[in-house]
Amino acid sequence: MLMAVAGEAAAILGGVPDGMPPDSPENRIDPNTTASAFAGVGSLTIFQAGSEEVIAHFTAAAIDPWHVLTAAHAVAGRSPGDVRFNLNYGGEMTHMIRARSIFVHPDYGGFRPSPASGVVHDDVAIVRLSAALPFGVPFYRVRPAPVALGTIVTLVGYSAGGDGRNGATVGGMPSVKRVGRNVVDRIFRDNGGSGAMEIFLYDFDGPDASSNRTGGLTLGNHVEAHVAQGDSGSPVLVPARAGAWWIVGVTTFVSPQGPARERFGAIGGGALLYSYMSWIESVLASGPSSAVPGH
Repeated sequence: MLMAVAGEAAAILGGVPDGMPPDSPENRIDPNTTASAFAGVGSLTIFQAGSEEVIAHFTAAAIDPWHVLTAAHAVAGRSPGDVRFNLNYGGEMTHMIRARSIFVHPDYGGFRPSPASGVVHDDVAIVRLSAALPFGVPFYRVRPAPVALGTIVTLVGYSAGGDGRNGATVGGMPSVKRVGRNVVDRIFRDNGGSGAMEIFLYDFDGPDASSNRTGGLTLGNHVEAHVAQGDSGSPVLVPARAGAWWIVGVTTFVSPQGPARERFGAIGGGALLYSYMSWIESVLASGPSSAVPGH
């Protein structure tokens, strides 16, 4: 049985330096420009309650001027004042905005894997910000359609970098985001019995078939990616139109436990947002207007 593991450190792990074509952690860094399609993906800083002591960093993505999506286990039980969304929009840590409110999906019951699937369900949260995001920042609307098996998805997250042979080798920062791709290999239905397609899963394929756990082989040494120890809250994206992206999921877990979770053959996955659209829309409708000029 697959056993999911959550974590605080985000990492986009890529291919090996001696692969074909060669890869490196530096190749996976997305520039902190205003023109980046991923400029609306930021880091999420969690502070010790009532202090300025940083205890964790996660990832979140803007879905309108006032709201960002993340994993529930990143913010559940936190006070809004202890959560901050950081953007790198045209530079490093250009905008740092505290939370106003936190909305955890009502079916989330803590990071406890389902006995049936071994994965965690309903691990979705929305953070309402205390100020609107700056003019021009891209948002990622939830795609109003299910995700099919075999869909190539783009993963964007913060913190460490590395490769599938050595694991995380480069320390991360909340000002450095990395990008890679993988393929939806399996989909799990709602553990509450609704039948909705609720969880996606992919494996981290290496240069040959020996690391293949499920689905097809690698997208390529310089393309295939994995999120190490959760990359909790990072968006899972697909193209919408030229220069724009839909958000279709949120990364919430990796497997197995131990160092193997950062190697070729590891598995990652998270929540498919189409199943949560009604709840997401209700949260957005209860907040400030998203009609900000220029967005």
